[in-house]
Amino acid sequence: MHILIKIMVTSIAGGLTYLLTNATEQPEIWQQTMSIFVAGVVLVVQFLIESAEQSRKLVRAIGEDAAQGTHSLTDKIQRISEAATHLARVEDLLGRDSVVRVVEAAGRLKAGETFLLQFADSQLKSLATLLEGLRSGRADHEGENPDWLLDLTDAATMSIDATSMTSFDRSHGFVDEGDFWSSELGLRYLDRQREAIVRKVRIRRLFLLTDSADDDDQLQRLLEPHRKIDVEVRVLSHDRIPFLYRKDLDDFILFDQKLSYELQTARVLQSDVTPSISNVALVSSPQQLGKRKKRFEDLWDAAQGS
Repeated sequence: MHILIKIMVTSIAGGLTYLLTNATEQPEIWQQTMSIFVAGVVLVVQFLIESAEQSRKLVRAIGEDAAQGTHSLTDKIQRISEAATHLARVEDLLGRDSVVRVVEAAGRLKAGETFLLQFADSQLKSLATLLEGLRSGRADHEGENPDWLLDLTDAATMSIDATSMTSFDRSHGFVDEGDFWSSELGLRYLDRQREAIVRKVRIRRLFLLTDSADDDDQLQRLLEPHRKIDVEVRVLSHDRIPFLYRKDLDDFILFDQKLSYELQTARVLQSDVTPSISNVALVSSPQQLGKRKKRFEDLWDAAQGS
């Protein structure tokens, strides 16, 4: 509507100018030139008036915003600029596709879907906590987190070095006890490792035996699924573990020598109850990674090739 009014005013000004120049019997070229000139001046003046009005409204909005004690328009603009800067940096580090997908998908959620919004918010907070932990050197998750284990296996490009404490005598709550490697998670984990080996990722798994197997067949059944997918395996019995490490043994997995996936089991009072995984940690601290690398290499060298 505003544009139509501007066109009408401009046309009227040009028409009146043409009539006046025609009444004074000016040459046709001057009549048209003056008509166009005056119409242009009127159009520019209208836009200048509108721009001045918009500027006044902006100043008034800033004043009202500050008077109400809320974030000023300037602050909001600055926040948008900072958000754009962070977004550009994340795109450079992680790639544009995943970041844009998250932002676009979040933006398409409907305002009235309270439950979905709360769930999405909790997932984003979990992701933010994970990223903050990786930056600070350690990220923790209460309970087991299979997604971390499988996704890290998919992300590996060079190496995966893992220790697996195993007991054949009685339950100690170790990951490899029972039927883990034939469970749904164990089979998925083995399959992801097979795919990693196809990508030329070197995988070494060191089995730390806290007691002796009843017979060699028992040990071979443990090692068989790993050998089938070309995982390098070694076995280290409890009496051959270097004495400096005997009182401080925890399962950990080194991915590309850059991140350590570590498991901690809960304590239980009854000997016949298998402890569950109480905590999973991702350690990226260079100092802690250095200790894990040295420990794995020392134990690997001490183990017998199998």
